[in-house]
Amino acid sequence: MRRFGIAFAALLLPGTAPAALAAPGALPVPAHAPPALPDAFRHAPASGPVSGNAALADGWWRSFGDPVLDRMVETALADNFDIAAAAARLEQAAAGVKAAKGAQLPAINLGGSAAVQQLSTEDVQGRAFSRFPGFQRTVEQYGLNGAASWELDLFGRLSAGARAARAEAGAAEAGLAGARLTIAAEVASTYIAARGLEARLAVARARVAVLDETDRLLRQRAASGIAALTETDRSGAELAGAASAIPVLEAALEAARNRLDVLMGRAPGKAAKDLAGQDMAGSGGIPAVRAPAVPDGPASLLVRRPDVAAAERLLAASDARVAAAIAARYPRLTIAALAGFLANGLSNLLTGGAVQAGASAGISAPLFAGGRLSAQQDSAEAARREAVAGWRQTVLRAAEESEDALSALSQRNKQAAALDTVLVRLGESRARIESAVLAGAANRVDALAVERQRLGAQDDALAARAEAARAGVLAFRALGGGWQIGAGQLAVSR
Repeated sequence: MRRFGIAFAALLLPGTAPAALAAPGALPVPAHAPPALPDAFRHAPASGPVSGNAALADGWWRSFGDPVLDRMVETALADNFDIAAAAARLEQAAAGVKAAKGAQLPAINLGGSAAVQQLSTEDVQGRAFSRFPGFQRTVEQYGLNGAASWELDLFGRLSAGARAARAEAGAAEAGLAGARLTIAAEVASTYIAARGLEARLAVARARVAVLDETDRLLRQRAASGIAALTETDRSGAELAGAASAIPVLEAALEAARNRLDVLMGRAPGKAAKDLAGQDMAGSGGIPAVRAPAVPDGPASLLVRRPDVAAAERLLAASDARVAAAIAARYPRLTIAALAGFLANGLSNLLTGGAVQAGASAGISAPLFAGGRLSAQQDSAEAARREAVAGWRQTVLRAAEESEDALSALSQRNKQAAALDTVLVRLGESRARIESAVLAGAANRVDALAVERQRLGAQDDALAARAEAARAGVLAFRALGGGWQIGAGQLAVSR
């Protein structure tokens, strides 16, 4: 039967018959190669910047060693609405797989009918039948039937649709993994930003206090004729400038807290209480910088990045859609069967005389469709070219983001290390000036000037430390966060 169908297709569609003859039922699709990628990342850290390299694994955020961050990420993974939407898309795609598989199976329907009809004796047919003995104007008819139909998938149209549905479900599965990775990274990045803003806000308030004391002392000295009024003018302006930085930091901190609440699927206003539970001593609450271990090169992103996997699955779906569009131009063979009961009285319905049965087979071939089928094939092939371009672009973008993230991590860490050195040196200077004040060799105004400089350096160091930690988060996300195609992943697409 299969060979007969292929031969019949060859007569109807000689232009496409060779493909069908070469691979009946599973039309060939072209292979696609990813863009060329370098063998190694140019900025892969040789050793951890501050606390060592952390393995790329599920739960990578725990490497930052912050229980508050851990709880926030876990809450977001459970309650975030973007993740819920991605999960719903996966459910839709899984339902599409079931529907595509069901299209390959026979369809069986059970139906019943009951009808009552009163015949007219005024028309020609009714008048003729009314002359026979036993004629009844009122006729009842009852039926109970089962019907089955099955389209034989001779040329792979239905199986290609099933492959496309499985690939689309695989893309949705990778999309869910990508949403989880994105949300976890955004929570971690926003959390680190909030901790940095809290620490910088404390420094800004301390700086205002130091400037206020400096301004007060200079005004006392000016009143005594020891200092010029120009010094008090400068100190007053510097005090106002330092005070102006506090509202900006407070607004940024409030925005970060609100963002954390929304990421966790709740209304703004609760994150401040969660953040207050962390000890602010020592590092100012900013998690230590963590660098992901990079065991291999950019080629690993093909299986490690969910967005790349999703693009590859969509490409596989487009391949299958092309195969389905080609197969739609071939003949279709359908077989059907009917069995049931039909009687003019309900009491006679389930009797042997009321049994009816039948079977049929039909073949149809699209001889002329006004170019519709050809246009559908052209559209599917263009969609495949779009998917190829999108997949390759996604691969290049993944490589770009990874290189940028690793470079930023390296440079941000160098900046943080340099500013920590500045802070240490100014701390030593403050200790010496305080000793000089106690010995009477320096005055309080000089000590406050050194302290202002040290606080400025501390603010820069805190900002750099927070940005370095956030660069670490970005690196984890860019490298896929430990997600990888393997057993149990994208299983629906295989």
